[in-house]
Amino acid sequence: MKLLLHTDQVHGIYSLSEIDFMEEPVSILPSQEHRLLIVVSGNFRLDLGEETLTAIEEQCFYIRPGGNIVLTRQDHEPFAVYMFSFHVIKVQASSVWFDTSPAFDGSTLRSDRSYSSVHTIIQDMTRQRPYINKAESNAYQPMFHMLMLSLSEQNMKAPSLENTRDAVKRTLIYLQEHYAEKIKVQELSDISGVSLWQYNELFRSLTDKTPIEYLTEIRLNRAKELLLQTEETIESIAHQVGFNDHYYFVRRFRQKTGLPPREYAAMYKQSDRDKDILFRDSTGRLLELPKDKSRIVYLDRNTTSDLMALDLFPVGSPKSLLGQFIDTAPMQNTTEISFPPKPEEIRKLKPDLILVANYYGISLDEMNTIAPTIVLDREQTLDSRLRTLGQIFGKEKEAERWLIRYEAMAEYMWNVCKGAFEHGESATVLVDGNDGNLYVMASQGLTNTLYHANGFRPPHEVATLIEQGEAFVKIEESDFERYVGDRIFMISATRDGDVTDPTSYERDVSWMESPYWRDLPAVCNGKVYHVGQHWNMEGALERMQVLHALPELLRNQSYPDNS
Repeated sequence: MKLLLHTDQVHGIYSLSEIDFMEEPVSILPSQEHRLLIVVSGNFRLDLGEETLTAIEEQCFYIRPGGNIVLTRQDHEPFAVYMFSFHVIKVQASSVWFDTSPAFDGSTLRSDRSYSSVHTIIQDMTRQRPYINKAESNAYQPMFHMLMLSLSEQNMKAPSLENTRDAVKRTLIYLQEHYAEKIKVQELSDISGVSLWQYNELFRSLTDKTPIEYLTEIRLNRAKELLLQTEETIESIAHQVGFNDHYYFVRRFRQKTGLPPREYAAMYKQSDRDKDILFRDSTGRLLELPKDKSRIVYLDRNTTSDLMALDLFPVGSPKSLLGQFIDTAPMQNTTEISFPPKPEEIRKLKPDLILVANYYGISLDEMNTIAPTIVLDREQTLDSRLRTLGQIFGKEKEAERWLIRYEAMAEYMWNVCKGAFEHGESATVLVDGNDGNLYVMASQGLTNTLYHANGFRPPHEVATLIEQGEAFVKIEESDFERYVGDRIFMISATRDGDVTDPTSYERDVSWMESPYWRDLPAVCNGKVYHVGQHWNMEGALERMQVLHALPELLRNQSYPDNS
C-alpha cells in the first residue's frame, strides 16, 4: 500500500440553508447562521450596527453570526438583493463541528463579474422552475460552496485591492450618469485614484469590456430608448447620448443591433400595445408578428427543447425524438406533427405563429396563409438560437439567464470531471449513420459540449473542419487515424444507444473488426463510449442533460469493442 496523502488539516464546508429575496426596507433579527448579501440591482443603505454602508449593484457583503442587518431605501430608488444564509462546517480527522467564528475579516467583500453566473444559477433556483430535474437541483449546493471558496480566496489573497476595485466600481456609476459628456479614460482613472494601467485592467475584470466599449454600450442603449420613446431626429438623439458625429453613431448603432436607427425604431416602436411588431427572419423577410403568440407550431426535429428552456410549449411539433433525455410531460398538449408537415394538419391547430428551422419540402407561401411563418437560421449556435427566440417572444432576460446558467453548469461539470481524463486529451465524435456510413462531427452536436477550455480538445483534422464551418463529414475506415483522438464518443444508429441491440451492433462489427479500428489507441486503451442519438442533438435541454450525464459516462468503464 502506498500512502498518497495524509493530513490533519481543518477543512471548511459551506452549507447553504436558505435564500431570501428582498426589495423593500427590512430589519433582520440576529441569527446563528452566517449571511451573504448579493446586490442584484439598485442601491440602498446597509446598517450593520457597527458600521453603515452604501450598497451598490454587484457588491457582496458578509454578516457574521449574531449580526444585525437593516436595509434602508436610499433616495426612494428601488433595489433588489439576495440573502444567502449558510453554515460553516469544519472537519478535522473524525471531528465535525459548526463554526460560528467570522468567515471573513470585513463586511464588504471583493466580488467581480466572474461570480455573476453562479449568482444567476442560485437566483434561478429560487424561482423554482417547474421542470428542473433532481440532478440539476443537486448541483446548486456545490455551486454555492465553490462561490464561497472563490470569495474566500479573493478576499484573502489580495485584500489591498478591495478599495481600488470599489473605486473603479464607482466610475461605472459615474459613466451611467455622465455618458452624454466627453469622457476620457484618463479622467476616469483620475476620478478613481487608480493608476491608468491598473484602472484599465480592473475595469475589464469587472465588465469584460474596455472603458470606451462600456461607455459606447451605455450610449447605444440610451439611444434605443430615445428612438422608441420620442420622435426626435437621428442627429438630435446622437448628440443627446454623446456622439458628436451622427454618421459615426449610425455606423456603431448598426454594428450593435444589425439595423440602422430608423429601421430599428420602425421595427420596435409600438404606440399601441396591441399593435403587431415586425421581425426580420433568416431569409431577410420582414414579418408582422401578432401580439398574442401563445399558439406556436414549431417545425424542427432537433431543437424543440429550445422553446421548452424558455417555458414555451408549442401546440404542434415533431416531438418524436424527445424523450431520451427530456421529460415530455409538459408537452402533453402538444400535437405530434409529421415531417415534412402536411398543411392541413397544421391548419387544424389554428396557430398564431409558425417557426421553421428546416423548411425543405415545406411551402412557405402556403404556411404563411395559415399564420406568420418565421424561418430560423439552422446553423445558429445555441446562444444565438435562444437569443433569437427571446427576441421573438419577449423573453430576452429569460434567454440570458438560461445561457448564463448553462455556462456555469459547464464549468462546474468539467471541474467534477477532473481526474477522469488527462488535461489536453483529444476526443472525436463519430456517428454511425442510418445510411450505413460513418461521420465525424465537427461544429455541431456533442462536440459543442466536449470541446471546452477545461475539457477535451479536437484532433487537428477536426479542428480544421470546425474552422471551415463544417457541421460533419463522411469518413472511411482508412481515415480513422487522421480524425480519431485519444477518446471516441460513438453515436449509435439506434435511438437509445444500446450496443447490445443486435441490428446496430452487427452493423458496427463490420468495421470494428478492421485493423484500422482495432489499432487505434482509443480502442486499445478502452476509451470508447457508445451513446444514443439524443447525445448528439442540438436542443438546449438536451445539451444541459449531456452536462449532467457526462461525468458518470467518463467514470464508467466503456463498452467492449472486441468481438
